[in-house]
Amino acid sequence: MPGKVEPTTDEKTTKSAYVGAVPNLQAEALMSLGPPNNCGNVPSIRLFLLKYNAFPCTIYCSGDDTSALLHATTIVDYIRDELKHDLATDRISRNYHRQTKQMYIDSRFADLGNGMMIELSDSYFITDVQNPNKLKPDNSEDYFLIPSQVIIYYLPEHDTYVQELAQRFSKMTVFSSKSCTLQMVCRNQHGYYLNSIDIKKPLITDLALHYGKNFVSTHSKIIKNLNKKESKGIVLLHGIPGSGKTHYIRYLIHEIEEKTLIYVPPDMAKEISSPEFLPFLMQYQNSILIIEDAENIIKDRNESILPSQAVANLLNLSDGLLGDAMHQQIIATFNCDLTTIDPALLRKGRLIANYEFNKLDLESSKILSDKLGFGTENILEPMTLAEVYNQGEKPEEEDDEESDKKEKKTVPTENVSATNESK
Repeated sequence: MPGKVEPTTDEKTTKSAYVGAVPNLQAEALMSLGPPNNCGNVPSIRLFLLKYNAFPCTIYCSGDDTSALLHATTIVDYIRDELKHDLATDRISRNYHRQTKQMYIDSRFADLGNGMMIELSDSYFITDVQNPNKLKPDNSEDYFLIPSQVIIYYLPEHDTYVQELAQRFSKMTVFSSKSCTLQMVCRNQHGYYLNSIDIKKPLITDLALHYGKNFVSTHSKIIKNLNKKESKGIVLLHGIPGSGKTHYIRYLIHEIEEKTLIYVPPDMAKEISSPEFLPFLMQYQNSILIIEDAENIIKDRNESILPSQAVANLLNLSDGLLGDAMHQQIIATFNCDLTTIDPALLRKGRLIANYEFNKLDLESSKILSDKLGFGTENILEPMTLAEVYNQGEKPEEEDDEESDKKEKKTVPTENVSATNESK
């Protein structure tokens, strides 16, 4: 990134061929050109006009992921330390935060004195975030100050510099631990009903790193189809245990808009063959059915002595007359081999996507492990997503052995003797 930008003089601005330049106008005339001022807000463009006799170019800064939130304090520290800006010259407004019992700066307007101004507006505190960039929180309770907007106003000769600066800001982020509501299928003596459960979005900032480069286009296809209104079809996600199917679904459901998400837990999957189940589903048109561990209900009917009605119901929902009426889509996960499932589920027109999850290659495993803070020393071969994420955890058997050793060490001598006598 280039060093500090040279100051732009009034003479340079006056002679500029920049279409936004308005040289030789008096302050009153310049003020009339700016947009009307909203009560309480900084008249940003008017201030820029008065200082530089030009309408500013603007760039709106944001994180490099949809769930990324810019951190105001890290950005301000960078402006102070790296750009050598005196924060005491900024126009600020303060507010009071009841939970932390402190005053904080909710808006800041800084003039860098070189044809650039930076505005952070309507900042608020947030907690319960994921912090992979290891940014310093604003107090001991892990509150982070998040600006609603970060805007850079600038003269056109600084365009390249400002783009690089905005890119720097895009890395100064925390990630919201926002949750999504799933409707889980339950049953009692009165029949089926839905019960709400909250699912937090996992931190996946790079799908290619988690699932391989080939998966990115598959994900785009899945999202595009699932967000269509009055659509139908089935998504099949399969592969070895621990390869990240459920982890991906947690991420996927946060990308789906304006649809009811109905989760069928593994122990309820067989209920899809029940005569009462389809009438129950008819109450939730234009929804998405998520079925985990669906092996037992999608197997090839020709290979079974007693073919399951569940397959027929899935076929009807995904591409039959019932599907035309209900506009329901289905996401099914399974661990068995693709050759064992009913081939009718794979027909074109019915199948939205079919993807096999597997181990990450060695290089991807190392990169992801390092990004998660585990380092790369223990990555010696391709690993599943679960193995990368759960490094350092002892196997249950090992934990049990350690527990037994501790118990033996703490048993008093007389108790050991009594035990031996009883034997």
